[in-house]
Amino acid sequence: MTARFATICVIPCIIAGTAVAQLVPEAVETGEVCPNRPSEPAIIADMDVRESHKRILVQRMYRAAAFQDIADTGLCTCEARFPSWDVAVDYYLENYSRIDNQYEVQQITKTYRTSIAANRAMVRELCEAQGNWD
Repeated sequence: MTARFATICVIPCIIAGTAVAQLVPEAVETGEVCPNRPSEPAIIADMDVRESHKRILVQRMYRAAAFQDIADTGLCTCEARFPSWDVAVDYYLENYSRIDNQYEVQQITKTYRTSIAANRAMVRELCEAQGNWD
């Protein structure tokens, strides 16, 4: 009786799991605006989950630099909005990659997040006017 019950419970679960997997679309990071955005470099994509705070730091550095450039120049081209990752990655490797204290990395990240927030409204307005905001 127990084996039969297990079989009855397992088959619907497998079928339901398959159905759910087929109904959930894959996440694809291609925006309608600037579809030729550079992909995150392997150094970021390959970071261990235990270093997600470092990954977030590099992502914030990248966005803060792009937003600052747009705010400074008033130009929201695709190249300005989604520049090469090289500058952010190089700066991270030179200045932050050896920091082991998660709290310290989070405090540095907060600085970049604050910069993004300070520029966001102006950057959004500029980019919407130039057709490069999604």
